[in-house]
Amino acid sequence: MPAPQAGQLEGIAKGALASAGIRGENAGDLAKALADTTAQALAMFLTMAMVMPGIPAAAPPPPGSGSTVGPGMLAPPPAGGPAAAQILPMAQGALTSAGIKGKNAGDLAQVIASALAQGIQMFTAQVMVAPGIAISGFTTTAPGRLM
Repeated sequence: MPAPQAGQLEGIAKGALASAGIRGENAGDLAKALADTTAQALAMFLTMAMVMPGIPAAAPPPPGSGSTVGPGMLAPPPAGGPAAAQILPMAQGALTSAGIKGKNAGDLAQVIASALAQGIQMFTAQVMVAPGIAISGFTTTAPGRLM
C-alpha cells in the first residue's frame, strides 16, 4: 500500500488546525506544509519499514513448509523508519515552499519533525505483524498483514 499523497492529507491538516483554534491568513499554508511533510515522512517510513526476525513458525522438516504461528514486531526507527533529524529538512523545505518564514520557522519545523518521528516510533512499537504468513523451504513466501 502506498503512502497517502499530500493532497489527501491537506484537508485533514486544515481540519485539525481549525479544531485547535489555529486561524489566520497563513493557516492554509501551514496545513499544506504539514500535509507535504507528513506525506514525505510516511513515504520514507514505507521504504524503511522492516519486520524484525524471530517470528515463530511451524514448518516441520523435511518440506519446511507451513506458516508463522505468532506475531512479529516492526523494527523501530532509525532502522525501521525515519528519525526527527531525517524529517527536519523535509519540514523546513515544506514550510519555506508554503511561504512560512520568520525567526521561529526553524522551531516550527523541529516541532513538526519531532511529532512525526514520535508518531512513527509509537506506530512501530504498538503494531505487530499478524501470524499466518506462508512458509516454504523454511522461508516466508507471502506478504504479512499488520494487526
